[in-house]
Amino acid sequence: MVNVLIREFAPGGAVIDAAALAQFQERWATYRKLVEQDYLSHREIGRILNETLTEDFASPFRFLDIACGDASMVRTALRGTAVSRYLGLDLSEAALELAARNLAGANYEVELDHRDFVDALLHGKVTADAAWCSLSVHHLATDDKRRLMAAIRSAVGPRGLFMLYEPTRLAGEDRAAYLDRFERVNRPLWSVLTPTEWDQISAHVTACDFPETAEMWCRLGRDAGFATAREVFIDRTDFYRLYRYAG
Repeated sequence: MVNVLIREFAPGGAVIDAAALAQFQERWATYRKLVEQDYLSHREIGRILNETLTEDFASPFRFLDIACGDASMVRTALRGTAVSRYLGLDLSEAALELAARNLAGANYEVELDHRDFVDALLHGKVTADAAWCSLSVHHLATDDKRRLMAAIRSAVGPRGLFMLYEPTRLAGEDRAAYLDRFERVNRPLWSVLTPTEWDQISAHVTACDFPETAEMWCRLGRDAGFATAREVFIDRTDFYRLYRYAG
C-alpha cells in the first residue's frame, strides 16, 4: 500500500514566498500548455533522467524532487528504476494535491512536503540519494543558489547525485540581453499561448528570472562540494540546459 503524505506547515508557520505561491496558482494552466506542447523539452529531459537513474542506482534509492509541482514528468521518469522512496517539496498546496493524484499508484513510498524548498533544504533534515530540480533555482540570487546547492550536496551525501534543469545565459550574455533573446525567440515559438498568457510569462521572466551561464552553473556545483559538474543536454532553443552534479 502506498502511503501518500502531504505534510503541512507547522502551526503558526508562514509561507516563505507568498508571491511565488500566488504566481504558481495563477500561471499553472499556462505552464501546462507549454508542457503539453513540449516547448520546454520535458520529454527528452525525462528520458535522460530515467536513463541516468537506471544506470547509476541498481539498488533501492531515495529520490528528492525539489519544487516538484504536479510530479507528472518525474512520475514517468521514475518508471522502471529502483526508487524506494520519493520526497516532493513544493510551496503550492494545489500542486501537491495534483502530485498526490499522479503518484497514488506508485510502487514506492511517497511523501509530499508543503514547504518552501529553500527553507526545507537549508533548515530541515532532508536526505536522499538522488535529487532533481527543474526551472526553479534560477529565481534565486547567485549567492543564494550557491548556498542552496551546498545544502543539496549535504542532503544527497558524498556519493549522491543531483540533476538540475534551468534556463541558461549564453557565454558573455548579460541579463538584459538574455531577456531580449527570450522575447525574440520564444514569443513566436510559443504560438499556443494567448496574448494575455504570454504577457503573464513575460512579466514573470522579467521580474524573477536570474539565470547563470553554463560555466557558472557548473562552478556553483563545484563550489557546493560536488566533485564533478557538467552540462549533459541543451534544448533546441538553447535556453534550457541540463546539468549533472555527482561525487
